[in-house]
Amino acid sequence: MDTELELDRLGAAIASLVRRPRPIPLFCGVQQYAWGDFDFIPRLLGKTNPDRDPFAELWIGAHPDLPAQAVIGRTRVSLSDLLPEAVECLLGPDAKIRYQGQLPFLMKILAAGRPLSIQVHPNKYQAEAGFAREDRLKIPLDSPQRNYRDCNHKPELLCALTDFYALKGFRPESEIADQLASIPEWRGLSERFRGEGLKKFYHHLMTLPQSVVDEMLAPVVARLRREGPFPKDRREYWLLRADELYSQGARHDRGLFSLYLLNFLCLRPGEAIFQHAGELHSYLEGVGVEVMANSNNVLRGGLTPKHVDVPALLEIVKFDGKKAEIISSRHQEGGAAYPAPVDEFAFSCLELSCGRAYFSEGPLRLGIVLEGSVRVNWEAGQMRLFRGQSFLIPYGCRCRLQSEDDVVIYLAACSI
Repeated sequence: MDTELELDRLGAAIASLVRRPRPIPLFCGVQQYAWGDFDFIPRLLGKTNPDRDPFAELWIGAHPDLPAQAVIGRTRVSLSDLLPEAVECLLGPDAKIRYQGQLPFLMKILAAGRPLSIQVHPNKYQAEAGFAREDRLKIPLDSPQRNYRDCNHKPELLCALTDFYALKGFRPESEIADQLASIPEWRGLSERFRGEGLKKFYHHLMTLPQSVVDEMLAPVVARLRREGPFPKDRREYWLLRADELYSQGARHDRGLFSLYLLNFLCLRPGEAIFQHAGELHSYLEGVGVEVMANSNNVLRGGLTPKHVDVPALLEIVKFDGKKAEIISSRHQEGGAAYPAPVDEFAFSCLELSCGRAYFSEGPLRLGIVLEGSVRVNWEAGQMRLFRGQSFLIPYGCRCRLQSEDDVVIYLAACSI
C-alpha cells in the first residue's frame, strides 16, 4: 500500500512538472575508480573520507551506468526513469526528436590522483559496430572485458579546476623522431620511426612480445631513477610515476612508450582541452569539469589494471601527429563559454559576485555549484543551491539566479 501511495505521489508530481516546468535538484553518484583523488569531491559534497577511498568521478546526467536522482515533489526518481515520462517537458520538442528522447550529454567532476589509462574513444559508427559485435559475442554489459557499454560516441571537453596534467594526441612526427634520438638506450629507434612512419611504428611497439618490451623499458626506467627526481612539468616524472603504479616487478607496462609519443600538457585553472574520436590520450593528475556525449565507451592500451584491448584500440586510433590545442574561454554575459565542435552540448562557466543576478532561459541545462550559494527563482517558486549541489533546468524554463555570495557555477546545455 505504501508503495502504491508513493507511486501515486510520484505520478502526480511528474504531471505537475509537465504542466509547469521548474528547476529540479539532483543527487549524483560517484565512481570510485582506483585512480581517483581522496579529497576534492568529498570536500565539494561536504563529506568526510576517513578511509581515504578514491573519489574519481561525480556523474551529473542520465547515463544508465550511474544516473542522477531527481527530486520530484517529496520523491527521488532516477533521471533515466524520469526522462521518458517527461521527455518533451525536459528536452523540448526539437531536442526530443533530434536525440530520440535521450539526454545527449553527460557532465562530470573528474578528480585524478594518479594517471588514468592510455585510452581512446570511438566515433559513432565505430561505437555502433563495436556494441553490436560484443552483443553478438554475448559479453555482458557489466563485464570487465567489455569495451563498448553503449552505442554512442564520446567526444569530450575538459576544463581544468586545478593544475591539470594530461597527454593528448600524437606529437608532430619530427618531435617524436628527435625524442627517440635523445634516448641513449633506444639507439636506432629514431631511424626506424623515420622509415616506418607513425602508424606502423606505433603498431610495432604495441604488439611487441612482453619480453622485448621489458628489455627496452627496463634500462630507461633504471637510468631515470638514478637521474631523478624530476619536477611534474617533465615527462620523466610521469613515466617513473606510471611505472611505479602500473608495472609489475620486472614486467613493464607498454603504455609507458606513450609518455614519449604524445603531447604533454599542463593546463592552468580555466583552460580546457577537447578530445576527438580516435585521439589517444591520458589524464595524469588534477581536477576538472568534463562534459561529453552521453557515453561510457573507453578502449585502453595500458597504464591500468582494467581491461586492455590493444587490437581494438589500434583499430580506431588516429595517427595524425600535431601540436595539441588548448581551448581558451570566450567572454559571455555572466561568465565564459568554451567552444566545442559537437552537436550534443554547449559548456560554460557562470561567475557572479555577491548580489548579482543572471537570467537563464533556453534549452535543457545541467549545472553544479562549485563555489558559494545561489537562490533560483522562477514563475511559481524558488530554491536555494549550495556548494556541491547539482541541478537541472528544463527546456524553456526562465529562471533568475541570484547570488548570495561570490558564486561559480558550471553549466552544460543542449546545443539546440
